[in-house]
Amino acid sequence: MITIRAPSISSIIGSQIGAVFLLALISFGFLGIQASLSLGIGGLLCLIANTVFTLKAFKYRGASATEQIVKEFVSGEVYKILLSGAGFASTFIYLPAAQPSLVLLGFMAVYLVGMLSTMHVVRTYNQAGI
Repeated sequence: MITIRAPSISSIIGSQIGAVFLLALISFGFLGIQASLSLGIGGLLCLIANTVFTLKAFKYRGASATEQIVKEFVSGEVYKILLSGAGFASTFIYLPAAQPSLVLLGFMAVYLVGMLSTMHVVRTYNQAGI
């Protein structure tokens, strides 16, 4: 029996956590606290939604679990969309000082880091021949 090793999802989540802190820290030095908080909040919204999706999407593996994998991907994507929408709505309702363009920019930056990190994990996984 061949066992398929799961890809490392912790590096994807870790890279996004690092991106949130780096984005907030750098922007604090150049743009000030309000901009830093706006970018950080946007990054955190993305991080939370993507973490929930990632944990659900990689819950199962193997050909025998195909049906569960598809169900988890779909429900993970639904949760991701709902969490993102609720996060943005809550941010703009309860934090009127947040700058919408910077919140969105922080979200997009962390999203791109997650995409690049996922591509790296998949490439490394495929090169290992597993």
